[in-house]
Amino acid sequence: MVWIGVGIAVAFVLLIVVRAMMGGDNEAAPAKPAEPASGAPSAKLATPIGSKPAKAGKSGKRDDDQEPEGTKVASVPPPAVTRAVVKDVALEEQKKMRASEGRSGGPDITVDTEIMEDDDPTGPIALILVTAVGRTDAGKRRKHNEDSYLVLPDHNLFVIADGMGGYAAGEVASALATEVISEAYKTGTFVGESDPMRPKRGDELVRAIQMSNEAILTQARANEAQHGMGTTLVSCRFSPNKQRVYIAHVGDSRCYRVRGGEIKQMTADHTLGAVGITGPAAAKLSRAVGIADTVEVDLTIDHPQVGDFYMLCSDGLSKMVPDDMICKIMVGEPDLDKSVNKLVDTANERGGRDNITVILIRVEQPVL
Repeated sequence: MVWIGVGIAVAFVLLIVVRAMMGGDNEAAPAKPAEPASGAPSAKLATPIGSKPAKAGKSGKRDDDQEPEGTKVASVPPPAVTRAVVKDVALEEQKKMRASEGRSGGPDITVDTEIMEDDDPTGPIALILVTAVGRTDAGKRRKHNEDSYLVLPDHNLFVIADGMGGYAAGEVASALATEVISEAYKTGTFVGESDPMRPKRGDELVRAIQMSNEAILTQARANEAQHGMGTTLVSCRFSPNKQRVYIAHVGDSRCYRVRGGEIKQMTADHTLGAVGITGPAAAKLSRAVGIADTVEVDLTIDHPQVGDFYMLCSDGLSKMVPDDMICKIMVGEPDLDKSVNKLVDTANERGGRDNITVILIRVEQPVL
């Protein structure tokens, strides 16, 4: 009997201990969310930082037609991509041709020496004539057009700026860039120290862009809503009497040349992808106008020939229309107005994901 009583007592104690342990576990365990009622929306997963959630359309499906995110600037661009470049395309092409033919062509000449050689004075007679047409379009997916462009025939100057920054800030940045550059040429005022390693006309173009950089930065610092705005920029200035074109750019807006039915990209994109970085960060810009106290501007010098076409464009064209198709349109349509319209329309037909701006320039024989 004694052993039976002891057994019952032990069992009772164990039951109390087990119940206490179960109660403690229940208090520590997080409560499970209640199952949604029939027809009620279930909880959504958190959106990764830096991305926008896809919005549902009227059909209830994800709306892939939402306005896409604009180009962004890398917070810490690699040092290797922040150095400005000055190059003479014509000289590089001549060297490649001589090398392919097995000819040295005499003593080697550095690119910088050739660029500076005989930049001034110009001849008394124009060797080429340039005609240009420009057009900008919001595209199919953007609510606002943040591109601006400048066609200044009296100075043979052409500029495209592709703004960024959200709200109306991108529009402000691109418009301010073209306005500052236009005013610099109209007044002949180029602020800043001249660089002896650049030819005069190219140096003026670079300094005008640097002036726009300061203007955008000043405006952004004075207006909190515009903080962080900036713009890509591509420009070219022709010197008909020297038969030269000076191409200056920052960012991923491009300049192309079509010669003899072949297309050549004259500018190198300032993106992380251009220096070998892959993944989502590849599309980020390594440089832009208006986001830092100083901006490095690449300068390219080319020797235009009669019959050449030069095209400036924002990435709304270059990302939607492949180079070979761009070339086919430019070569197949001699009328500049129709050719520009066809380029813009083609970009829209292929999706029109961004603002599209194009300036098409034809090099002609001057009338003597």
